[in-house]
Amino acid sequence: MTPQRDTAGNVSDEAMDVTRSWFESWNRGDLDAFIELFADDGEMTPDPCWVEAGTFRGRPAIRAFFAGLKQSWDGQDVAVLHELFRAGDKVISRMDWEVRGRASGIETKLEVTNVNTIEGGKIVHQRHYFDHAEALRALGLGD
Repeated sequence: MTPQRDTAGNVSDEAMDVTRSWFESWNRGDLDAFIELFADDGEMTPDPCWVEAGTFRGRPAIRAFFAGLKQSWDGQDVAVLHELFRAGDKVISRMDWEVRGRASGIETKLEVTNVNTIEGGKIVHQRHYFDHAEALRALGLGD
């Protein structure tokens, strides 16, 4: 499988546009629009080393997860898209999540690779990886 890369944001297709909208709505702080990008019965799986691991099923559970993140971070909370590409039926995005802890005030940058399965203009499954090479291996693209 050869990935189709779009680092400049030039390819227009529904799945790529949904992924771009994920970043845009998050960065605007529009949690309603952000959650609408997921299918009613969509699933989201954070990296296994995340504090709240496991798969979140359905919009209410996914919303609660992301709303919790917003509550944990104080003001600074930006998802910076660095790379967007397709691998078969998946859309992969590499990003830096720049955040500051509400209680600690500590600023950090999380490097995250998201793998999305999008059907009918909605995210039906999203998986987050803190290790980009691991994400590529899961897709059959690594060594």
